[in-house]
Amino acid sequence: MSLLIIAHLSSPFAGDAPMLDGILEFEMAQRQGLADKIRRDKRCPPVGEIHIPMLRHFIGGWNVPCCSSPIYGPIVNDRHEHIAKRLGCEYADELAPESRNVVAIGNSTFKSYRLPLRIRSVKRIAWLGEGHRRPVLKLLRSVHSIGKKRSVGYGRVAEWTGENVDGEFHWFAESESGRVLMRPLPFGNWLPPGLLGARRDFGGVVPPYWHPDRATDIIVPA
Repeated sequence: MSLLIIAHLSSPFAGDAPMLDGILEFEMAQRQGLADKIRRDKRCPPVGEIHIPMLRHFIGGWNVPCCSSPIYGPIVNDRHEHIAKRLGCEYADELAPESRNVVAIGNSTFKSYRLPLRIRSVKRIAWLGEGHRRPVLKLLRSVHSIGKKRSVGYGRVAEWTGENVDGEFHWFAESESGRVLMRPLPFGNWLPPGLLGARRDFGGVVPPYWHPDRATDIIVPA
């Protein structure tokens, strides 16, 4: 069943919006006690071992979820802010002499930084996919924020909604000018010719997208 899933946001979000299938797989991994075991320095679980309520199809040797990349609603504000952290040393002289230690602020826990962060104000982010509406929304109930720096209030989700829609738009969408790429896919001659809005890249086409074991030659929406 074709679905339109929408995250209704109550605060600006930071960075880029995540893939919906990635969110679902992480939530399911938490329920199965596998989330803490998925690390860069360990072998990634086989594709599809963590079940999600979203259909998958094979293309280019990968069992890719039938789900589009995030689609942004009207962006009211697109700006950069800075996230900073600094160890306050102003009152160090008030410590007892035996408590005055050398603290490294160039690395580890107390490392100082001031990093730029892209912030966008948008009311809705949507995904198109093939799956079962109720199980998808049930998993998403525990997802209260998306994007980067959620701990400081960015990307808060006020509500998740979903509805059935006609047509298939999870990988490609038809337009007056031709077929448009809707999500990252493995690059190769299995792709339709003349795809619009596409560029070559190197990365993942299945979650977890950040894991080195998932990296391959891909084509992504431009």
